[in-house]
Amino acid sequence: MLSALTAPSFPSLVDQSVGDAFDGLFVAIPIVALLTIIFALRWKELAQMMTEEGGTSSRLPTRLVGAATVLALLVLEPTTGETLASSGIAVVLTFYATALVVNPSTARFMLPYAAIYSAAVGAPAVLLWAFGEPLAVLSSGMSAGLVHVAGFPVTWQGTGFQLISKTGGIVNGVVTPGCSSVSSVTMFLGLLALMHLDMKKDSRITAKLAVVGVLALILLNSVRILILLWVGYEYGSVALWGVHDWIGYALFLGFFLAVLPLYARMGEPNRDVIVTIGSPTVSV
Repeated sequence: MLSALTAPSFPSLVDQSVGDAFDGLFVAIPIVALLTIIFALRWKELAQMMTEEGGTSSRLPTRLVGAATVLALLVLEPTTGETLASSGIAVVLTFYATALVVNPSTARFMLPYAAIYSAAVGAPAVLLWAFGEPLAVLSSGMSAGLVHVAGFPVTWQGTGFQLISKTGGIVNGVVTPGCSSVSSVTMFLGLLALMHLDMKKDSRITAKLAVVGVLALILLNSVRILILLWVGYEYGSVALWGVHDWIGYALFLGFFLAVLPLYARMGEPNRDVIVTIGSPTVSV
């Protein structure tokens, strides 16, 4: 109810995002889904924490911080309501601040999740501004190399491309900052951060996988562009743009489903059998 006051433009901004290019909304959906699953799996832990001795005590300073945050969001609504990212962050902060008022014991448990979700909503806009153009140039260059290996004709001019399909039509396009893998990288890092909290992995293991995953996603984005160009070459412009709307999410889903079991096994103790000679004791 408070979010309807602190972020009244959020639903319309989501509608605009869906109508434009899916960018903001689809970055948030897997984060929200995994967050919901984690809360469901950890519900007993959360409930126990809230009923511990002192868990329902007044903690007036924490309640005042929550109330002050909600009040500040109400005052800043004309500013935060201008973009999907800022409006989404306002929704998250309203939820967290309200929890502080209702039950201060949730503060420590919910803070990392609120921080990750806020970053996942707000980071794409910042990353697109800072790295979108250079990543678009990099993706175009890598895709041009892959196309050369694949052996079908595409003319490149910077981040723009042109080809003549087998159906005789001319296919034009540009690799924009929005197609530069920023959304996939943000989505992956957000999901990885949530898994890190849930699985309690060593930070060094998570950091290594984050670096490798980001590099792999940049390469995978070039493979995505290669597939799109091949579809355009074989079947024309309409087919290319039809595939364009979903191929990136399909590739990312496959990538994430491959990374998930890998991450789950990373850091697990070695299960080799150790037999102690000269003793009846056999340890595993």
